[in-house]
Amino acid sequence: MKTKLSIIAVLFIVAGFGMIHGGSVTMERIAIGLMGTGIVYLLYLLITSGKKEK
Repeated sequence: MKTKLSIIAVLFIVAGFGMIHGGSVTMERIAIGLMGTGIVYLLYLLITSGKKEK
């Protein structure tokens, strides 16, 4: 499940970068939202994967 969500998060980031210089303000805001969602999820995975308790 984490792997599939990670792939989707990366696709969100790539799609966001592709749309960031769109022709309208709405397109740019959607791009920022997509990138933000992907980045936040990947940061969450990075933080939670480092906490291994014995």
